Amino acid sequence: MIPFTGGCVCGAIRYECTAEPRSPTLILRLLLMKKLIVALLSAAGIALGSASAADSSNAAKGEKKEAVTEALVRQRVEDWAKAVRAKDIDGVMSLYATNNVSFDLDPHLRYAGADNKRRAWQEFFAARTGPIAYEVREFNVTAHGELAFAHSLNHVSGTLASGRTSDLWVRWTACFRRIDGVWLVVHDHVSVPADLEHGQAVLNLTP
Repeated sequence: MIPFTGGCVCGAIRYECTAEPRSPTLILRLLLMKKLIVALLSAAGIALGSASAADSSNAAKGEKKEAVTEALVRQRVEDWAKAVRAKDIDGVMSLYATNNVSFDLDPHLRYAGADNKRRAWQEFFAARTGPIAYEVREFNVTAHGELAFAHSLNHVSGTLASGRTSDLWVRWTACFRRIDGVWLVVHDHVSVPADLEHGQAVLNLTP
C-alpha cells in the first residue's frame, strides 16, 4: 500500500489514505482488453454496415425488377387495347392464359378457359358495326415476383348492330402471371356499378 497524506494549510485538518498500486501486468491486461473491445466494436460496425449495404442493394434490385415488370405489363395492355380497336381476335387473345377465369359483363356468372374467352370477344365484335373505340384510363399495376395485379377504368364505345350507339365506362381488374417468360392474364373482372334498389346497371357514369 502507498500512503497518501494531506491537509489544510493551517494544519488543523489532516487526512491519510492508501491506494493499491496497479502492477505492470494488470495495466497490460487492461490495455489489451481495451484494444479487444475497440476491435470488437469496430468489427460489429463493419458487419452492420455491410448488412445494411446488402439490404439496400437487394431492395434496389427488387424495385428495379418490379419497375421492369410493370413496364412490360403496361405495354402488353396497350397492345391488347390496340387489338380490341382493330377487332383483331388473335391479338386480343394473346393477353390471356389458356386457363384464364373471367367475371365478365355478359352471362354467365363466370367462365373459364381460352375457348370461352375467345367466344365472348367474338360475340362482342359481332354485336358492333363500324369502328370500336377502346381506351384504357387510370391504369395501375403492382408487381411482385411472378405475379402482377392491374386495374383501370376502360372506355368502350361504338355502334351496335341495332344501330344504337353504345358508350360506357367499365371497371377492369386483371391478375397477371408470368408463364414461360410471358405475362398473361389468369383472371380478369369487368363490371359496372349497379342500382341495387331498382335492379339496373348504371351505365352513364364517367371518371
